[in-house]
Amino acid sequence: MQRPPFAAVALGLVAALASLVPIGYLLLRLFEGFEAAFAELARARTLELLVNTVGLTVSVSLTALVIGAFQAWLTVRTNLPFAPLFAVLATLPLAIPSYVLALGYLSLFPWFSGFWASWFTLSLATAPYVFLALSAALISSNYAAEEVARSLGKNRWQVAIGVTWPQVRPAAFASVLLVALYTLSEFGAIALLRFDTFTRAIYNAYRGSFDRTSAAALALVLVVLTLIVIYFERRYRGDRWQAPTSRGRKRRIELGEARVVSIFGLSLLGLAGAGVPIASLIGWSFNQVSFNLLRLGELVASSLLVALAAGIVIGVFALAISIWNLRFSSRVSNAVDLTAWAAHALPAVVVALALVFFGANIVPVIYQTIWLLLLAYLILFLPNALGLVGTPIAQVPKSIEEVARSQGLSKNAALRKVVLPIAAPGILAGVALAALTVLKELPATLLLRPNELDTLATELWQATEVLAYSQAAPYALALIIIAGVPALVLNAQARKLISEVS
Repeated sequence: MQRPPFAAVALGLVAALASLVPIGYLLLRLFEGFEAAFAELARARTLELLVNTVGLTVSVSLTALVIGAFQAWLTVRTNLPFAPLFAVLATLPLAIPSYVLALGYLSLFPWFSGFWASWFTLSLATAPYVFLALSAALISSNYAAEEVARSLGKNRWQVAIGVTWPQVRPAAFASVLLVALYTLSEFGAIALLRFDTFTRAIYNAYRGSFDRTSAAALALVLVVLTLIVIYFERRYRGDRWQAPTSRGRKRRIELGEARVVSIFGLSLLGLAGAGVPIASLIGWSFNQVSFNLLRLGELVASSLLVALAAGIVIGVFALAISIWNLRFSSRVSNAVDLTAWAAHALPAVVVALALVFFGANIVPVIYQTIWLLLLAYLILFLPNALGLVGTPIAQVPKSIEEVARSQGLSKNAALRKVVLPIAAPGILAGVALAALTVLKELPATLLLRPNELDTLATELWQATEVLAYSQAAPYALALIIIAGVPALVLNAQARKLISEVS
């Protein structure tokens, strides 16, 4: 068995060690105050937080799956008019931070709060993850196998369950995993909508009493929940599907009378996920009497630079881990991959405070610098890129790689000259998603940014904390506009392939 590239192993191990930093910090806090931590876990309040968190995570995951699957199937597999346009609408909520989405509704409806408001907001915010994954999987699925099943007398529902679903199930489960972990770690929208979950309780414990032990105990519960989610996702997702060399003619299904209902449903989802919050922010912007355009330009520039740097760093690490785990799989590579996912559900505030301790006491040279902030982004958002980078690498047929090796190329050379160019669009999508997520990140940026660094997200949050909606609205709109660029990059390949389906 050939050894994996040294760079892939080195970068993978660095990423795994970085992901262990916040978990090690939590364990340290627990050992220092074990009795207090145990008392915190035994409180009835902790059980209430567990029920709230699990209930919200399950409901959002299922709803996002239904919405994303509905959008993907209609835009990819049917004769829906203006399918590329509806694909853009399905992706647009990615450009809107969840706390901005919540702000848009909250500024219109002051009573908008609690579980149902949180479920509604996060379902709309996370459905694009499912749409992107399933639309790509549906486009690359085996049309010929479906035609054969239809010729044998199977109806469309039987074909969908018996032939199509097994092919797209890994992509569906991977995207639902992202949705679940996103919901577990969400803070901004939850805080604005005043629904108590572990993330809000942890933040309040730090901010109110600076009780690190109680917060660490609650954060470890989130780690356990994350591991449970990852276990079930990997157990039931099935093997990653590799595209065959012949996939049959791509034909669209006739919607018939259901076309009008489908257009109405997709339009309603687009209006709820993007139209209402954007219209709300535009309305509040008109109430802004004076506005510093130069300040806005500075914030846009700093936000873009930080997001681009973080996206490239995260993309490089995600590529290294994907190559190691998918092309040179071993127990160590699997452990590295699992470790990278394990810290994903930790609240950003916990990761940030762990890195404050790490930077101040262990590596003071990076304390209060951009490097510590980039390390936080790597820990928090590496799984976002892993999901998109890993799928195209796994789907490159091994037969192509074997042909390249038969021409005298080593496995590493075949990987570099054949696999990576084919998987390049997916790698670019992973970088774009990481940059997009960094643009919208809030708690870690607030705590770890250098004193001279301000971003659109931090400026926006400072305004919303005092309910200055008209002051926050221009920054929120600017954030949506610049976040729309990587969102369109993520959607570009899907729209191109959708337009090619005959």
